[in-house]
Amino acid sequence: MFVALERLLVKVRQPAARADQLIELRRRVRAERACVPDDEERELAVELRARKLEVAAELDAVTSCSSCGLGMPRPFGHHAGGACCSGVTANVFDDSEVASLVHAGTSPRHLTPPARTNEPAGCAFRGAGGCSLAVAHRPARCVHFTCGTLRRELHARGRLDAIETKLDALDHAMRRFAAVHRARADRDVVTSIVDAVTASPARRPRSP
Repeated sequence: MFVALERLLVKVRQPAARADQLIELRRRVRAERACVPDDEERELAVELRARKLEVAAELDAVTSCSSCGLGMPRPFGHHAGGACCSGVTANVFDDSEVASLVHAGTSPRHLTPPARTNEPAGCAFRGAGGCSLAVAHRPARCVHFTCGTLRRELHARGRLDAIETKLDALDHAMRRFAAVHRARADRDVVTSIVDAVTASPARRPRSP
């Protein structure tokens, strides 16, 4: 009942394109929350969030990300930001990203979209004022993307080497998490098949 009401409110409060993406993403988050990760997967998710926050803190004062889309065609130049904010929501939040967010504490209520007055242009959380999500609830790829413009700014500030070290650590954590998550997801599929076969009644042989 609550989920149905939530979906109705999203459709009323948001343009159709954003509402559909948001509803589907929240559905996937709920599905992942119903899974039971092992300790390693949960610990890696928490580590990944910490690495992501470290990188985000280093990038907090940059100016490139607020203007790189100026003059570019839609959807890239429609709002502040640029190519890295203009992807399809389902691709930005792939299965590994969703799992890492969920097992580090993200729930559907954290996935707050921009106001309705912000026309959809790329990711469902992109608006005129930037991303509507707190950094902790953004995919790791959202802070990992460093375009040429941003790299030049970081180099001019003398910060590129330090940030690249942290980006490497973030990338390593994401690859480790993705591998563990895929292995667990594969085990879940096999287990569900075995359970279904075991639960099905044995077929009796036909009489001659």
